[in-house]
Amino acid sequence: SQHELLLELAQALTYERNFDEAILAAQQYLEREPRSIQGHLVLGNAYLMAVKLPEAAQQAGEVLKLEPGNATALKLRANTEYLLGDMAKAARTLVGLLDQHPNDEDAAYMLGRIYYHDGRIDHAMGAFQRVLKLNPNSHKAYDNLGLCHEARGETEMALRHYLTAIKLVEKAHSEYDSVYTNLANLLLDQGDAEKAYGAAAKAAERNPNSARTFYIGGKALFTLGKTDLSLNWLQRSTALDPTYPEPFYFLARIYNQLGQKEKAAGALATFKELKAKSP
Repeated sequence: SQHELLLELAQALTYERNFDEAILAAQQYLEREPRSIQGHLVLGNAYLMAVKLPEAAQQAGEVLKLEPGNATALKLRANTEYLLGDMAKAARTLVGLLDQHPNDEDAAYMLGRIYYHDGRIDHAMGAFQRVLKLNPNSHKAYDNLGLCHEARGETEMALRHYLTAIKLVEKAHSEYDSVYTNLANLLLDQGDAEKAYGAAAKAAERNPNSARTFYIGGKALFTLGKTDLSLNWLQRSTALDPTYPEPFYFLARIYNQLGQKEKAAGALATFKELKAKSP
């Protein structure tokens, strides 16, 4: 009789990444409460996490029929549009959201990420600066401003923003790892492989499931001449994400050094194949 528990169950199952069961629980709830905005949002989020994007977009649309301008539904719609590859449409959705909800920090951050991936660096910086006006302690905004400055070749400014983000996350956000990986990549580009490896190691402690972190750490170890350790890190990277091309290139170089010509050729062929499929 307490059918609202189905909604809580759906949310818990989504957090546990049991998406099929989460979707089923949310659908059962909506059978009893078909006009529930929260029910459609929970179902839409489960679909989004399960990468069932048309279904997620449909749930966002159901909410917007019931409550035009609902910020959470608009963010759900923007996410589906972005993941479906329509960055311009996703950006328009978020701009419209911010017109209605100018203090929505998440929407400004999402818009900045879309602009960054679209190469519109000045627009991205404006969005992240907007986030900082709303929340001066946003570690994500500082981290992403670092990426923007790096993209513009402003190394010192990028470093300053990464270090500010690290100060904010060091104790308060123990799960946040990407700023350490971004710093490692910058240090490696500057030729400081030892410090780059140190930053990558900190990122790996926080998140042992990031293929990019293990790639950059492996690349730093390769530069330092620590072949065996580099091999371990790069193999871990490819195991975490077999579609990520870059680690295979360095694996090919290591196998060549070790005289394992067949493995080197295989890794190089995989790199070329994956790189050809990349955007």
